Order: sequence, then structure tokens, then C-alpha cells
Amino acid sequence: MKSALELAMEKTAQKEGAKPTEKQKREIEEIRSIAKAKAAEEEIMAQGQIASADPAKAKELKELSAARIRKIMADAEAKIEKARQSR
Repeated sequence: MKSALELAMEKTAQKEGAKPTEKQKREIEEIRSIAKAKAAEEEIMAQGQIASADPAKAKELKELSAARIRKIMADAEAKIEKARQSR
């Protein structure tokens, strides 16, 4: 198993390596755009639910929404990394 330092060094080496192709850039931008839209949709839906909930339930809904948004962004980062590695 690699340490966090080894993973960071590899990631830095990749960033300093070959630049992404135009196709990869478009794919990455599309992935980011979709992720931002999904995160915004989640936030809007959660705000509606939070507004009509009691304070205890509102806190729970905020935490749930934040977790969903983190998952959306993590999934997007995984897809971006996959796109960067595809050559």
C-alpha cells in the first residue's frame, strides 16, 4: 500500500508530465459541468426540504445533502482522473 506522500508525488509527476489532449480537455470540462449541475440541483432540492423541516430534521437534511454533494464531486474527480489517464 502506498503512503499519502507517495500518492501525492505520483500525482504531481503526472501533472508535470504530458498535457491533456483537446479531447481530454473537452471531456473533463463536460464532467465538471455535469457535476456542478448535479450539485446545484441537490442543493436546491435540499433547501426546499430544509425550509419546511423542524430544526433537528433540518440539520440532518443539511448533513445528508452535504454528503451527497461530496459524493457527486468525488465521482466527478474519479471520472476526470480516468479521462486524464486515457490516451
